Amino acid sequence: MVAASARQENGRVGPNGIISMNPEIIRKIKLLQDYFNDLAPYAAMDTGEILENKEKLAAMERYFLLMADEAFDVNAALAYQLGNKIPESNKSTFYELADLKVLDRDFAEKIADSAKTRNQLTHDYDKVQDRIMVDDMKKFAEMYKEYIKILIGKFVAAKV
Repeated sequence: MVAASARQENGRVGPNGIISMNPEIIRKIKLLQDYFNDLAPYAAMDTGEILENKEKLAAMERYFLLMADEAFDVNAALAYQLGNKIPESNKSTFYELADLKVLDRDFAEKIADSAKTRNQLTHDYDKVQDRIMVDDMKKFAEMYKEYIKILIGKFVAAKV
């Protein structure tokens, strides 16, 4: 009963079953896409090229952090709107979307590990190996590309 009222308040289910999203969530999905687009050129570079240039490494890290943080915010907003749930952690936001059938469970489990990479960049920066971190950011960039396609297909495309 509570989930239905949250749905009614923040979004509507249309005749084709597509949920009309809160405009703020749509804005955040588009912002997430922008951060991904900023990260993509760095993710396409050779790891050695990034490691040899501190500015490229710093830019890649910054864009990854912005993208990941925006994704966690989007996930939490969707979990609240669609299921009236508040996720306990950044990682769990992806599991909540799997429970709500927004994401496939296997995919959610894989991309959820991006929270670990984000936390290492933020909290354990002096302990991480740059090569491993760059390779992880590149791996997750590919997953975020798919994740953003899913969100746009389910929530943004329905608005235009």
